[in-house]
Parts: sequence; structure tokens; C-alpha cells
Amino acid sequence: MRGEALALTGIAGVLLASLVASGQGPDLRVTYLYDNTAAVSGTQADWGFACLVEAHGRTVLFDTGTKPEILRHNLATLKVDVSRAQALVFSHEHGDHTMGVGALPAMPGLPVYIGEHFRLPSPAAEALTRIGAKRIAVGTERSAEVFPGITVTREFVAGGPHEEALVVDTPRGSVVIVGCAHPGIVTMLKSIAESTRRPIHMVLGGFHLMQTPAQDVKRLIAEFKALGVEWAGPTHCTGDEAIRLFRDAYGDHFVAGGVGTVISRGAGLR
Repeated sequence: MRGEALALTGIAGVLLASLVASGQGPDLRVTYLYDNTAAVSGTQADWGFACLVEAHGRTVLFDTGTKPEILRHNLATLKVDVSRAQALVFSHEHGDHTMGVGALPAMPGLPVYIGEHFRLPSPAAEALTRIGAKRIAVGTERSAEVFPGITVTREFVAGGPHEEALVVDTPRGSVVIVGCAHPGIVTMLKSIAESTRRPIHMVLGGFHLMQTPAQDVKRLIAEFKALGVEWAGPTHCTGDEAIRLFRDAYGDHFVAGGVGTVISRGAGLR
């Protein structure tokens, strides 16, 4: 692994040697709470996605997976206190990203960023009411600042469900987290790079390439490289073959998925 940064599988994660020596904490920490595979013993894999994002002194829950009981189990196994979340962002309306919200405790006033065109499944909408969440609509024209340095993109749409992504600003560029990238992962990344005027440093989440021929996946990987994406972490709906192709292309800059994966990035970014 190169000494400048890191991306690791496992609940503990690993920090840069220089970061550990300095005693500083990571500037960004992403913990996978729900995914198709499990990276940590005792967690449960299931179709869906959720992760906890800690950056800029704030904590954001991105998506909630499918089944509340599985999310609840994984939170307990990973010893993650989800009540620390200061905001919730839904990538899109599909149940495998929203219905796990029933696992959340009462969190009155919790801001929940939802695309204005989303039509949440009834169990998810009812759970938001139960926990006392405050809905914040995100439209197709502009992004929304969740906290300084943490942004929800505008809604993207291209022949499927509207979708938004989470963007975390770091000294090396944007870290982009997506749910399924239904509108097209490269389309989304190009728009994000243009609107932020920052390079894309890392991309995590579902790339929705399960039915995409290998040659087309290779073309997408070339576009990732052309955009300057340094780290790639495809998981969930990306598909096994597409994940393999990304792993081959990115080598030690590939981020493996699975419940319990922790990605920590710190002082080495500077």
C-alpha cells in the first residue's frame, strides 16, 4: 500500500503511519453498515446499502439498507451508536436504501435530505414520522449543504429514479458516496467535478453495473482515470464482474466493500 493514504477492510481500519505517530484523528471515516457482503465476522450481509460518514467534526448516516432488524444487528455488532448521526441522507427512493430507517431510535428534528421527486416506500415514510425527523427537500437545480464541507448533490435523473450523492470535501479533492448511481456513475461524477471545481479523489458505493458488458465497464474505468479518480470502491449493485475489473484496474487503490469495512483518511491527504 502506498504511504500517502489508506483504504482498508475491517472494523478497526488502519491509519497512516505518519498519522498514528502524530496522534491526530482521521479527517474522514466511512463505516459500512449494510451491504451485500460482510467484511467483519458476526455481521449480516443483505441486499442494500448504508454507511456512516464522519467528517469535518460531523456525523452523517447515508442510506439505511433494507431490513431494520439487519441494520440493528449490524449496528450492535460493530458497536456503532447511530444516535450520534446529526443528519440522514437518502440517495434515492428504493427500499433497499430506505426501509432500514425503522432501526433508528427517536431522533426529534433529525434533518433528512430527500429528493423532492422521491416517493419513499410507506414503511420508510412512517418510520421517519415515528422518529420525529425533519424532511429537507433537494431539487434538480442545486445542491444542499448539510454541514460545511459536506454536501448533498442536486437530484440527477436519466431514465430511472432520481438520485443524489453525498460529497465530502478533503484537501485532495472530493470523496463521493453514491447509493446506486442509476443516472450513470460517470455522468454524476462529471457534474460533481464541474460544480465543485474540485478533483474527484475517491468514489464509494453502488455503481449499478450488474448488466453492463465488460468492455463498457472498462470504458467507464478509463473515464474514472481521465477524471483523476485516485481511489475506487464499487460495491452493492455494481456486480461481481465489474467489481473485479475495478479491482484489477485500481490495484492497491481499490477499496473492498462489505459490512464492517472502514475507510479512514487523514493527515496524509495534505
